[in-house]
Amino acid sequence: MDHSTLNTAEAAIVGVYLCSLLLIGYLAKRASRAPTLNDYYLAGGSLGFLSLFFTLYATQYSGNTLFALPGKAYRDGIAAGAFVFGIMGIVLVYHLFAPQLHRLARQHQFVSVGDFVIWRYRSPGLRLAVNVAIAVVLVSFILGNFKAVGMLMASSTGGAVSPTVGIVGIALVMAVYESLGGMRGVIWTDVLQGALLLASCLLIYVFLAATQATGFVAEPLQVGRELVQLWDDGEAARGFISLVVLIAFAAAVYPQALQRIYAARDLPTLQRSYRLMFFMPLLTTLPIMVIGMSGAVWFPELSRGDSENVMLLAINRLVVEFPALAWLRVLFLSAAIAAIMSTVDSALLSLGSTISKDIVLACSESMSDPAAHRFSRRLSAILIAVMAVLAIVLPQTIWALLVLKIELLIQVAPLIILGVRLPSLPGRPFLLGLITGSLLLVGMKSATVFGLPPLDAPLAIHAGLWALAANLAVVGLSLWTHERRGVRSQVLMPE
Repeated sequence: MDHSTLNTAEAAIVGVYLCSLLLIGYLAKRASRAPTLNDYYLAGGSLGFLSLFFTLYATQYSGNTLFALPGKAYRDGIAAGAFVFGIMGIVLVYHLFAPQLHRLARQHQFVSVGDFVIWRYRSPGLRLAVNVAIAVVLVSFILGNFKAVGMLMASSTGGAVSPTVGIVGIALVMAVYESLGGMRGVIWTDVLQGALLLASCLLIYVFLAATQATGFVAEPLQVGRELVQLWDDGEAARGFISLVVLIAFAAAVYPQALQRIYAARDLPTLQRSYRLMFFMPLLTTLPIMVIGMSGAVWFPELSRGDSENVMLLAINRLVVEFPALAWLRVLFLSAAIAAIMSTVDSALLSLGSTISKDIVLACSESMSDPAAHRFSRRLSAILIAVMAVLAIVLPQTIWALLVLKIELLIQVAPLIILGVRLPSLPGRPFLLGLITGSLLLVGMKSATVFGLPPLDAPLAIHAGLWALAANLAVVGLSLWTHERRGVRSQVLMPE
């Protein structure tokens, strides 16, 4: 028997799991309260503690958690710990603006990120720039994760399911439960998917630690020793800190995360969810990172591509030695699919709300709520179909562009965080800053394409932070020039 692929019974279990998501979508549709955009995209603003926590958890941890993170830990060792601290830092950044944003969203019925931007700044140009940046990020997320799930299905079935069939199958499941239930359907599936992901990370770590005799899994204190050694290298330490800052601020303003701030039932519910989220990297990201570091001992000399599958390799090694643990592979595959789907469905919903609210309704204000609701349901299915087709036909090299997404998104953070905290700031400086930061980022990332020296990491600091510094410098200079001209801003928070 080939221990590296699923057998028929294991594949059937995964199939049952996927079918259960269809049932959840149907039940979510029956639970819908009204045919409105608020109900479809925000579940009527009724998210309680458990549903909000699990949807935040499932959305925050994508397929990158189970593949890219252990791969980086395999290659770079303790430097991957930046993901642990960065994800914990997201919660700290939330405290800078989330309570105020939640209050404003409840008061003014925000649905999309553009709703906040146009209400706060009264600038169609700024809303357009923000939506373009968000669309690039969301499309990158969706395409990359669709591609990942296709490759995962192919590798786990030994090629019996091709990447194309895997992508189409997952897309069909998502099209049903998302178009039927909207955010309510996404959240209900996130509860199941989040529970799977958490259980998978913990159980796989526990069994590997209990049965494997070598590697960091068996010597967890080695992680701490490696972290101390990291600070002896100034360049490595700067890169570590810059990645922590980049993750914390960029991920805090993901449009799907902002929409969950809108959708929380009340502020205490939101705060309780964030407090618990702060500790989740210790139960999810840290165990996965340690497994990746251990993989460098168990499977030396893996290629960069193969290192992305180090967790699956570790599980297969475990199953060979202990066949009774074959169910761990099913759990891992289900968790990986869940992590990918929970990211994709949330990103699709955010992209759909941007199109529906900031483009279609902005051009057709006479559209009724029921008509807008019907349009949104159809749009969800159309977007899933388009993204699935693009993921199938675009060349593999397109995914090299995915590294831009977080560094681009952090350029939006100032106008969200400062816009909430400082109500007198006008929109024009943020528009100029966003454009400047984005152009500099693209220039730094594309320098090598034109044969120029690499510009993406001066002083080992990520390009996104250099671009953010330019962004903030332009904002500050624009405000200073505005003051010097004697034109004091009279922009106040609307009533």
